[in-house]
Amino acid sequence: MDGLFIVLGLILVSPFVLSIWALVAAYRTRRRLVELTEKFRMVDHRVIRLAEAVAAAGPSPAPPPAAAEPAPALPSEPAAAETPPATPQPEEPATPAPMPDTVSAGPRPSRASGWRWEKALAENWLVWLGGVTLALGGAFLVKLSIDYGLLVPGVRVILAALLGIGLALGADRLARRERREESASPAGSSPAGSSPAGSSYVAQALAASGAAILFAAIYAAYQLYGLIGPTLAFPLLALTAGAATAMSLRHGPFVAAVGLVGAYAVPALVVTETPQALPLFAYLAFVTAASLALLRHRAWWWLAWLSLVGAMVWPLLWLAEPPANPGFAVVAAYVLAQIVLFAAFRRGIAQIGFLAGIADRPEVRILTRLAFIAAALVMVALVHTAGFDTASLAASFAAAVAMLWFAWRDPALDDVIATSGALLGLVLVSWELPVFVQQTDLSIYARPPAQIAHFLSTAVLAALLLGGGCYALLGRVARPGRWAALSAAAPAVILLIAYWRLHGFALDIGWSGLALVLAALELGGAATVARRRNGAVEIEIALGAYAIGMLGGTILAATFALSNAWLSVALALHLPAMGWVEGKVRAPVIRWAAAAIAGAVIVRLALNPYVLDYPLSPAPIVNWLLYGYGVPALAFIVATRQFGGRADDLLVGLLEAGSILFTAALLTLELRHLLYGSIAAPYTSTGKDATQALLWLSLSTFLLWLGARRRRPVLRWGGVVLFVMASAQTVIWHALIDNPLWSGDAVGHLVVFDALSLAFALPALLYALIAWLRLGPAPLPFTARTLAVALAFLWLNLEIRHVFQGEHLSLARASEAEWYTYSAVWLAFAGIGLAAGLTLRSEWLRRAALIGIGVVVAKVFLSDMAQLSGVLRALSFLGLGGVLIGIGYAYRRFRPVQEPPAG
Repeated sequence: MDGLFIVLGLILVSPFVLSIWALVAAYRTRRRLVELTEKFRMVDHRVIRLAEAVAAAGPSPAPPPAAAEPAPALPSEPAAAETPPATPQPEEPATPAPMPDTVSAGPRPSRASGWRWEKALAENWLVWLGGVTLALGGAFLVKLSIDYGLLVPGVRVILAALLGIGLALGADRLARRERREESASPAGSSPAGSSPAGSSYVAQALAASGAAILFAAIYAAYQLYGLIGPTLAFPLLALTAGAATAMSLRHGPFVAAVGLVGAYAVPALVVTETPQALPLFAYLAFVTAASLALLRHRAWWWLAWLSLVGAMVWPLLWLAEPPANPGFAVVAAYVLAQIVLFAAFRRGIAQIGFLAGIADRPEVRILTRLAFIAAALVMVALVHTAGFDTASLAASFAAAVAMLWFAWRDPALDDVIATSGALLGLVLVSWELPVFVQQTDLSIYARPPAQIAHFLSTAVLAALLLGGGCYALLGRVARPGRWAALSAAAPAVILLIAYWRLHGFALDIGWSGLALVLAALELGGAATVARRRNGAVEIEIALGAYAIGMLGGTILAATFALSNAWLSVALALHLPAMGWVEGKVRAPVIRWAAAAIAGAVIVRLALNPYVLDYPLSPAPIVNWLLYGYGVPALAFIVATRQFGGRADDLLVGLLEAGSILFTAALLTLELRHLLYGSIAAPYTSTGKDATQALLWLSLSTFLLWLGARRRRPVLRWGGVVLFVMASAQTVIWHALIDNPLWSGDAVGHLVVFDALSLAFALPALLYALIAWLRLGPAPLPFTARTLAVALAFLWLNLEIRHVFQGEHLSLARASEAEWYTYSAVWLAFAGIGLAAGLTLRSEWLRRAALIGIGVVVAKVFLSDMAQLSGVLRALSFLGLGGVLIGIGYAYRRFRPVQEPPAG
């Protein structure tokens, strides 16, 4: 029966073998047809060229008649043969020349594009689809034999293996034949369907499908049937992957992709009960080294991404669920080996000829950077899984040193020093420590617990490596600016991390002392670099980096020791110092750092809701507001002049905005503290509340004037913002919501010198000043004069109410005297406005006064005639009549409106 099963298996396999043979034969026939078509076109072209040459030569002239001999009756071919052709015939190239216009006329381009599309479909995609189909066919054949029980497991595996090997051998034979035919073909006419690697896609598809089927056969023998154990399955699968990778040298990159995927998948396919780190990672290191060498040799750069993913995923999977014997030292050595391998992929190996030289391509640079980042992340995971033991920490430092060495040897990729610093920083940030140490000094660190001592020693070593090591290499690197930036920033960041992890941001003067020591070291670094100044940009950047580091040390010292407003003051005082440093060292990084500090101060003082809860002494003016907002305001003003004298950029605008903000906040809060005894008191009095709007409007007027004079947009828009805030409080709150006429607030005993003047009269004068000086954008003066007239009119009416009703106003019915006073005052108000308009020749003022007089006329005729009696009614009409006559005389006297010329 077994023999029968074998015969049945051969019968089942034979259709696939015949289909492969038919595929190869059809391919050869099609390629031969293409060659004959090309030769036919070449011959056709030569015939056309020959006809053109004969036509250009013209008919041969007849020989002169001889006296003794008659004219020859022979045809004129010899004469034509002796006549040289008009255009010499060049040697025809192997690739046919383009056809003449008479031949190529018609829909030629569409036929060419259709040919390219058809060629891509038939020779590429369909071929690869056939390869995948072959691989699936082999799998379906095995499944069919399983479902029907036709073949014993051993025969199934052997047949599948033979099929895979047969496909690989067929691909190899086809590739050799193609190369022989290519070498025998004329120069420049490569066989159709040839790939860039020299092998057609047919051969690549056959080789790739054969490797896949062989993989499946070995895996089935191990996993499904148990015919072989893991000790034999692992090397067989690895050997198959290596063979596929080796075949890619003949067939192309797609076969290499199959080999790479299979090589990295082998450890997942072969599972053992007691996994060992050394065999696994030794195998993976060998696979990565061999694949990177192959890919670099053949310049298959895109396949290196498969190597990167396969090389870095396995240690993460191993560390996610480590076995009983995790072998952390082996994993660490493997990660270090990956750093070396990918560095060699970029730099090359001078001792090996085909690997010598630097692969300076964009994709290689990106791949190398990402490989180092991935290695750093794997190393951080290793340190965590290993419990921050000495071996894993030593491996992380070795990885950091390897990246620094690579950056030193490869200036084009020296930015990987940032990855080195980030590696050690992440280790310190994620360190598992006990609760924060709450001490007021550093005495506890004299004999710290073992875990804290381990953390501190690691932090010190990291600061020495990144700070001191990079500083030592400044004179031997191509771009010292970057190295100085890491050297200056790393110790400060490490100090901040240690302060956070060990002390929880609690105030401690001892840590401030360490920060000042760091600032002194940064100052020493800056002094050393300053002696090397030669005008080079990189030296200037290095000097700026250490200067920023020095200021960063003092900032940390202030942060560790100061709280509340004092911290904001200390940060703000750094801005003038940075402006002075930037004047000596023209490094852009200083302006960026200054912008960051300015933003931090603005956030702390403007967006911090806890500012209102800071303890405030009862003494007015002399309290924390004076230094908490006054010193930052002065610091911002001085820094604005320093930085603005060299460049007008975003930093200068930010400093100007901070100056406006802090000055306005200082004056506003001091005023509220003076009037209410608290900076968070609610509005309770019209007079007190009005002083705030009056202060804002005064500041707005000054900023609008100063911004127009110095042409500073930030000052002008700061004035606009204050203008809007003051107008909102005056109009919405004082005139509409909390108007004394219906709120019942006391306005004072004295007329004019009362709360009404503070709320309406003085703002009206400031609005009039803004309108007269034409300050701000175009709509602002118009809005200001409108508000000036409206507030002045409102103030006059409320003052009349104040005269007749006392300090508490109401909406009670007015007496005849009060009602007449309104008419008289309105008329006087409109008359004064008209007189001012005529004198100043202001059209809008004259027209506004005329509108006011019209209102008075309407009131007198519609209201006073009925409401008033006796002498008041007579005086009302007499006064109105006299004013109207006076207006007519004034218009005739001053002639504000000129008549247009006649005609």
